[in-house]
Amino acid sequence: EVYEVATFYSMFNTKPVGNCVIEVCQTGPCMLSGAGEIIQHISEKLNIKVGETTADGKFTLRAVECLAACGTAPVMMVGDEYHENLTNEKVDSLIDHWCACGKSSHVNPYKD
Repeated sequence: EVYEVATFYSMFNTKPVGNCVIEVCQTGPCMLSGAGEIIQHISEKLNIKVGETTADGKFTLRAVECLAACGTAPVMMVGDEYHENLTNEKVDSLIDHWCACGKSSHVNPYKD
């Protein structure tokens, strides 16, 4: 029963995740606003697929259900912070900033 609950809810992890978990909304409004391209861009930039973690353990990429910010789609959530009206340039800037800091400014509340 514990495994069933842990695998049902996205906030629980059954394997290690990165220090910075990037969750991109993949529901209708976000996908119509370019979330698919954003997910692909992040995947290529970090050289990981959805559900994977970078070799250095910094980033995990997830495609998730509605983040309840449809009016500012496409949207991603990192830690407890929303990033809205995403573009590839905005995503690059955020990821580059987190890499330059040596760690994410957002500690994953669900890690450990």
